[in-house]
Amino acid sequence: MTQIPILFLPGTLCTGLMFDEQINHLEQYCQHITVVQFTRENTLVDMAAKVITATGNVPCAIIGFSLGGIVALEVAKTHPQLIAKLALVNSNCHADFPERKKAREAQIHQAKSGQLSELMTTTFLPNYLFKKDSRLEKLIMAMAMSLGPECFIAQLMAIDDRPDSLMTLQKLESDILIISGKQDKICPVEHQQIMHKSLPQSRLQLLDNCGHFSPLEQAEQVSNSLANWYLLTPF
Repeated sequence: MTQIPILFLPGTLCTGLMFDEQINHLEQYCQHITVVQFTRENTLVDMAAKVITATGNVPCAIIGFSLGGIVALEVAKTHPQLIAKLALVNSNCHADFPERKKAREAQIHQAKSGQLSELMTTTFLPNYLFKKDSRLEKLIMAMAMSLGPECFIAQLMAIDDRPDSLMTLQKLESDILIISGKQDKICPVEHQQIMHKSLPQSRLQLLDNCGHFSPLEQAEQVSNSLANWYLLTPF
């Protein structure tokens, strides 16, 4: 059994529950699996510090979903030696878009006004899945409500005005896996292809009939891809 620890980094308003199937699958190969939960950290630097602490100064296989992938790139800026392997799942490395900044300000206002549930239902859920699935939507809502508006506001503040991180990725010597849904509206296929083409050491898997939440919507395929990435030696 390989001894590289695995760290899962969840996305916005997500907990380790979204990785249940992947964790169950990877436990047969790794005894040291940790979910680094982000709660009130309101900068990428603070989030990255939490991840760095979780590594115990030991190189890890880091799996970052959406926001979690952005945090992983922040870790790579200062502690690349702690990333033995990197999986970016429905994530991106581009700078913040000006149009999203304005929308984010409105979302923070809604959350402060006690409208997080409505915001999730009307704005986020319709963009999360390729196909409507009440079971998955219930899980996503449960994670969001368990973390609450303070967590949501902190996480939106953390990604505000973030810079482009492609050069950081290009400097990594880690074995990189990029996974995304072909129908992801939040982190579109074009961004995954840009990262892959810029990273000779990367593998790219695009999943059909899959939106932003691939670990839930295509759980088996994501689990198998992560297992192969974890077990295979680098290029």
